[in-house]
Amino acid sequence: MALPQELLGLLVYLAVVLGGLAALWFFTVRRDLIRRMKRVVEILEEELRPRDKSYTLLGYLVGFRAVYRSPRIRGVDTAWALYTQPPRHVLLYLPLLHLYGARERLELTLRLSRPPRGEAHLYAPWDRATRREVERDTAGAALRAEPLELAGEEMRLLTDGSPEARAAAVELATQLARVLGEPPLRVTLSQRHRALHVALEPRIATLRNAVRTVARYAEKLQEQR
Repeated sequence: MALPQELLGLLVYLAVVLGGLAALWFFTVRRDLIRRMKRVVEILEEELRPRDKSYTLLGYLVGFRAVYRSPRIRGVDTAWALYTQPPRHVLLYLPLLHLYGARERLELTLRLSRPPRGEAHLYAPWDRATRREVERDTAGAALRAEPLELAGEEMRLLTDGSPEARAAAVELATQLARVLGEPPLRVTLSQRHRALHVALEPRIATLRNAVRTVARYAEKLQEQR
């Protein structure tokens, strides 16, 4: 059955209006996301001050992977960063992003000259992406699990029994919680990979101090050896 001419015209009008709103939202929010990404890059480079760097832009997400070689951190030869933002510039994605709790995320990994003593993973089990990553990284490992409260949030701690690794993960996470005003999503010390790994939800106002805190703690780990 053919639609009345008035209804058909109204539907066409609504489609044009919605298309215009979606396009306006896309370009406005996308521009803001790109500006934010550039600011994150600036802060990382200013704090890490690497001798060499390389970037790979991600696809539909506004984000990047970065390799920073010879950062100005004692005892660290390479740093990696992974920064992602949910695609909020796509209007139709917003309900799904809200449903799945998608969040902006920065992961920073430092390769240490001397491995930390043991293995520890302190993470936010309520963050789906973080929980999946920790489960993947620790699959098959014999680790002890315990609950831990940090800055009013219920966290989970996995360790190989090393008191040094446990204490270091808790100490760094506590320092970051003070800087960020909330717990980091993850703090990992890995003896096998000679690595210190941190994941957090970045805020431009506190990101510089957060990166500085991680860098200083990496240096502290080297001094304790």
